[in-house]
Amino acid sequence: RVQEVARRVRVRAIPPWADRRAMAEVYRQSRELRATGINCHVDHIIPLRGKTVSGLHTHNNLRVVLAEENLRKGARFLESAL
Repeated sequence: RVQEVARRVRVRAIPPWADRRAMAEVYRQSRELRATGINCHVDHIIPLRGKTVSGLHTHNNLRVVLAEENLRKGARFLESAL
């Protein structure tokens, strides 16, 4: 149920001009790293539903990070992530 809500938020946050191929490339890179045993996530630099700011689901708002870093960051915007 929580995943379903998160997916709906993500879908609504994709603007029509988003480069879906570039986004798919970020997710492909993440899958490749996980296949080698590296525990990583695709992180939204500016969270889709942050407390102070809300970002978009676009390739330039995505990055591959270690899972522990993403879990520590949570749904916060950290300027150091830029």
